[in-house]
Amino acid sequence: MNPKSVTLLALVVLLFTATACTGPLPSGSPMVTPDVATIQKPTGSPLPTIPPTVIPTRAQPTAALATAKGTYLINQRATSTHSAFESVNLVIYRATLTDDRLTLRVGFHNVSDASFYIAGGLSARDMLLVDTAGNEYEPIAFSDNLKNTDPPGGFLPGQANVGDIAFPVPTGPAPYTLRCPTYEPMTFELNQPAPSAAQSIREGTYPLAVELYSRRSELVPIRLRLDSVTVTQKDVIFQVSFINTLRQGYDLKGVKGSDARLLDAEFAAYEPIRVSDNLTETIAPPKGWLPGQAHAGQITFPRPERMEEMRFIFPDYAAATLRFDASGLAGAAVTSAVGGAPPPTATPTVEQVALRELENLLERQAQAVTTGDLNAYLATFAEGLRQEQQTIFERRRNVPLSDYQVSVSPATSLWQPDVEKGLLRDIDVVIRYRLRGIPEDNPLQHRMRVTFERQNGGWVISKYELEKPLPFWWTGDVIVQETPHFLILARPDAGAILAKVAQECEQAYRDIQAAGLEPEARFVAYFTTTQDDFTAQTGMGSRTLGVALSLYELVGDQIQTLGRVFYINGKAFQDQPNDNGPFGRLATIRHELVHLALARETRPFTPIWLVEGAAMYYAGQLPPELRRRLVEDGRLDYLSLERLTGEESLGAYDFIGQSVGYEYLFSGETVRYLIETYGTDSFRAFYRYFSRVPPEKMIDQMPLFSIGFGSQFGKLSREVTPEALASVYGLTIADLDAAVKRWLREQKP
Repeated sequence: MNPKSVTLLALVVLLFTATACTGPLPSGSPMVTPDVATIQKPTGSPLPTIPPTVIPTRAQPTAALATAKGTYLINQRATSTHSAFESVNLVIYRATLTDDRLTLRVGFHNVSDASFYIAGGLSARDMLLVDTAGNEYEPIAFSDNLKNTDPPGGFLPGQANVGDIAFPVPTGPAPYTLRCPTYEPMTFELNQPAPSAAQSIREGTYPLAVELYSRRSELVPIRLRLDSVTVTQKDVIFQVSFINTLRQGYDLKGVKGSDARLLDAEFAAYEPIRVSDNLTETIAPPKGWLPGQAHAGQITFPRPERMEEMRFIFPDYAAATLRFDASGLAGAAVTSAVGGAPPPTATPTVEQVALRELENLLERQAQAVTTGDLNAYLATFAEGLRQEQQTIFERRRNVPLSDYQVSVSPATSLWQPDVEKGLLRDIDVVIRYRLRGIPEDNPLQHRMRVTFERQNGGWVISKYELEKPLPFWWTGDVIVQETPHFLILARPDAGAILAKVAQECEQAYRDIQAAGLEPEARFVAYFTTTQDDFTAQTGMGSRTLGVALSLYELVGDQIQTLGRVFYINGKAFQDQPNDNGPFGRLATIRHELVHLALARETRPFTPIWLVEGAAMYYAGQLPPELRRRLVEDGRLDYLSLERLTGEESLGAYDFIGQSVGYEYLFSGETVRYLIETYGTDSFRAFYRYFSRVPPEKMIDQMPLFSIGFGSQFGKLSREVTPEALASVYGLTIADLDAAVKRWLREQKP
């Protein structure tokens, strides 16, 4: 709204737009006694002139007052005849009659969804009370905030400037009329007694899950969710989350949690009395939002006296209207700031429209998989890909899926120059599914880079490239072997060996239980028979006997571990004479199971020597003869826990395989030293220490999805490992390194 100037009863009234979010506290406002000699009477005005009236200091009695003392409901409102006040209603909420005065609870109510302030304007001094006999009464006292029409700082959308105005007890009969310049007169009677107290609202916490949206461009990506409201004797506490809805990271400055306001049933505004520290300066997380991240906190207001209806307002967002009755929360709805229909959402951009269409396409594809509809599935691909995809679709029928989803990755951006031309290249797509009988918190996930093209009025997939690990059915036919604790997927040529592998898996499960670990109820295992297949699935070479994989996903501010599976390289054991040795197939299965049993407590920055050392120890892969070789070959002088801390994998720089085995042994012996010297409980506390690092320390370094132990966490590993050692054992890395080497050299042959 542009500034404009009008003349009103010799008062200059200026109407401005305002972005400041300030408002008066509605209760306990001091009453002001006006100096009658200084009250200005209307002079010239372009508005209709109110006839001058002689106002006595106290009207003469004309009739006995029959109304009983007490508080009465009025609930009337009037509109103004002047354009400057067209969005501001004058409201009488109730009237209280005492021995010496009639006090009206009134408010100037902004009934628009705009913020503004009025310079000059009206005052409670300008109001008159008139009885039926024609006696007029000036105010004898009024709330300090009623010196002006608007509250200090201006009106918020839907806000009322509420206060009390007292008149002498009328000596003439009812009905009475309240007159205010430019406003329609309001005639009322004292015939509806108000409840003796404001409605009692039961204390407690009430879930909400109300999402508010904004039309302001920089706020459009951030949804404001009201998760719950807690009512106490003194406070109203909102648990809120500011959620990044984008498929990419986002940051924002200048918007604070303290900008929130609460309107009570009379539309008076309350400022927060407490805001969570993380929302005090900005609603954004310290490093900005990750894709899909929710940034949660609390905003606390003083408890209003009138709270049968309350409205939560945050600048530039839709409002939430809450209604209470004696039993608690009666309803919650997204509304406008004045309680009407919510404002429209922002017009979607070309990219947002495209994203919605791609998501619809991928949802149709996933639905076709779960229903077995081949034609609907193939319709999501360009013609040149359909023959290959038909083969993949048929292979998938043998996989025991319990659900299946395909979606655009949250980390993807669609801001590409050719989007309007119907071409989107290298879009990150996630395939996510569950297998029958596998714990619900262990969905499996794969990623692929996809090119979408618009053909015949709709999008299709015209090109794709999968990242490793691949969905097992994409590269070959699948057979399934089930045991009490395993779902094993293999190739048809696994033949009779698969039954033996299944027995070994169950034996390994019992072994790690006996060693003191607590494996989850059921695992997913993949068994390959050729080196090419193992490499195609995992990207690992022939030196790798098996591999356990996990995915780390940030959900809100918590890390969850999913995609917990292991692969066995069947080719590596075909020519091995002893499958039961320390590096045979059974021991390898035990090793990978240890990784999965500890996966929920493992983090990408848990030092690799600790991760692999635990697997070596609990899998029983530390025979005395190898320990002797570790010492006798002089390898201890070249091994260092400090150097291994922060490495992505053991043998990271061992390109010809001469030292990687020794690094595994040294890591295992380090874990053995800690357990035999300090006990199992201390070791488990040491291992868990990394999973209890505050999430904010990880967010800056962790992408939304991470496979394995990424090198980007090396710095964090080097920071946290000394803290963990000092906290649990009172050791430095150098102390531990020296103690382990001394201990190994002192071991008897």
